[in-house]
Amino acid sequence: MKKISFILAILLISTSGIYAQVGGLSASKLGTLCTDVVPTNTIEFEPFFGYVTSTQFFDQDGSLQDLFLSSDSIQFFSSAGFRFSYGLAENLEVGISMPVDVSTVSFGAKYKLPLEGNLTLGVLAGYNSIVGNDVYVRKNATHESTSSAVGGIIMTYEFSDKFSLDFNAQYQKHINETVDGHNQGIYLGTDIGYYFLENINFIIGTSYSYNEYDISDNNAHLFTLNPGIAIEKAENFILVLNSPVDLFGKNEFQSIGFGLALTIILD
Repeated sequence: MKKISFILAILLISTSGIYAQVGGLSASKLGTLCTDVVPTNTIEFEPFFGYVTSTQFFDQDGSLQDLFLSSDSIQFFSSAGFRFSYGLAENLEVGISMPVDVSTVSFGAKYKLPLEGNLTLGVLAGYNSIVGNDVYVRKNATHESTSSAVGGIIMTYEFSDKFSLDFNAQYQKHINETVDGHNQGIYLGTDIGYYFLENINFIIGTSYSYNEYDISDNNAHLFTLNPGIAIEKAENFILVLNSPVDLFGKNEFQSIGFGLALTIILD
């Protein structure tokens, strides 16, 4: 069974994706990117932290199986990192994200198409790279630790001043096919937010990832529900809290997590 690394679960926890998505770009809610870009000559700096726990996994048939023989055992994984996003020009944002040990670096760019109205569209591209202090055998690596190029589209729809939806679809192509036959995958994400209280956005997110292998029995997919809130009380700070839970999948861990991110706006 090809279980993914818990790094992928952290993607759903943090507001900055590292490997299944383009990294270094801004989001208005949780893990789904929005079409809005950082204003020109402005920086968003975002430290983030997350952890997940798991005691089960989805097997080749999509059924839940225990990870351990003992019910007393549990798998924990935690991660922390930083995101820097910069408004390079009108409607154009570039950025970088990395964990605190700088073992990986993700570069991203986002362009908002010059459209008016409630529906706005954007395009994105990025590159995820290994830079850690370790021996790296490129064709013998697991898919989450193989350098990759990513591209995709973004859609944001504003139903009202309080109610909006973000959606993005991304395709990931790894530079080297791994020894177990993996070289590409897709990611879909949606966040819906509503301001029930002033300056507090209550959000429900969903995400779906799919990783393809030469042998179809090894293909993996995962669907995750990601509820959270974004607290926007301060002028230049946004606090984001979320707790993703995996609902169904195949050849993947089933995990529950918690994430925290602090978005800081620097003019």
